[in-house]
Amino acid sequence: MNRKQLIISLFVLAVIGLSIYFLIKEDSSSWNSSKYSATGENLFGDLDVNNIASFTVSSGARTATLRKNEDGSWIVSEKDSYQGDYRKIINFLKNLMEIKSIQNINAVKSQLEKLSLGDSDREKGTAVLVEFSGDAGRKMASLLIGKKHFKKEENPNPFLGGATPDGCYVMICDGKFQPKLVNNSFEGANPDPLSWTDKTLFEIDNMNTIEVKRKNPEENWKIAKDAQSGKLTLPDLKEDETLDDAKLQPLNGFFKNTSFMDVKTCPADFAGETVKIETADGFKYEINFAPSEGNAEKYLVNVRTSAVIPEQRESGKDEKPEDKEKLDNEFKAKNENLKEKLEHEKSLAKWLYTVSKGDLSQVLKARKEFLKTKEEKKDEALKTAEPPKAE
Repeated sequence: MNRKQLIISLFVLAVIGLSIYFLIKEDSSSWNSSKYSATGENLFGDLDVNNIASFTVSSGARTATLRKNEDGSWIVSEKDSYQGDYRKIINFLKNLMEIKSIQNINAVKSQLEKLSLGDSDREKGTAVLVEFSGDAGRKMASLLIGKKHFKKEENPNPFLGGATPDGCYVMICDGKFQPKLVNNSFEGANPDPLSWTDKTLFEIDNMNTIEVKRKNPEENWKIAKDAQSGKLTLPDLKEDETLDDAKLQPLNGFFKNTSFMDVKTCPADFAGETVKIETADGFKYEINFAPSEGNAEKYLVNVRTSAVIPEQRESGKDEKPEDKEKLDNEFKAKNENLKEKLEHEKSLAKWLYTVSKGDLSQVLKARKEFLKTKEEKKDEALKTAEPPKAE
């Protein structure tokens, strides 16, 4: 090849490379989900979501493995087969199967890294690999999820933190190396196993008593609901002690809306300090807790639940016959809910949860912290004292 031919060849290669670059750049900056309609081919063809027995989501060093039980529920393998978030998993699979290809991207294998779809992107954590398997581990399909696609904003709002992805580049791992643009950003494709777990814990309603037993007996205390006022109080309140009702109120929200930071099988020898709670519905909770080794801001928690749920309703003394059917139906509906609640909460006994120290802040208090201090009582006395009479 002479010098002239070499220059022409290099020029042609440069033109081809620039064309591909600007094609991808233009597509990345100007594609709009309203410009293309999702009327292309299904991303997974005729793949039946009901035949999926397991799937993995992996990126970098992290992998989440979801497996379906015979009863249709799902478990997370990396978390000791902890219960998976059924709704999240089903929605993820359903949405995945409904995605259609918006646009095929013309790119050769060596250019896939520009779309985060190269051979090493999954290992580097710049791509997410989703693999589906059927019964007996039979491979069904694999999808590589790469670079996000961002909608071009004509007047972007500087307070919204930048553009929001409206799609991404993906590639079915079938050996054809055909990248596609789809109008789904796959935000749910998280390789963190914890993100797939069912976060539903126990919920304590209508607390009657709460008793805390600490290693230091001086920090033990018991609080009960007063039968007449319905307020929480200290049954052993001494004459020189004054209860601060405002300091007790947060106990009514103990462990509500709590989410765990990690979970594993509870070892048989786990021991810690204890909280015992009884509710108006007959539920009893024994919560053992201990600080996490090496991190004072985290606590390990195990909970055991029991309950005696009455099978029949006791009729009222002056109950009218026309009210009986309504009251019986209400009792039956409540009982069914309580039985479901008990079944779920009893299933938590085998697990050890990691929670924030703040979730236990109310039971980590000493008894004296529910009382008014000398200074508070003095200030209160001054406020209620009669003003001096004018001469």
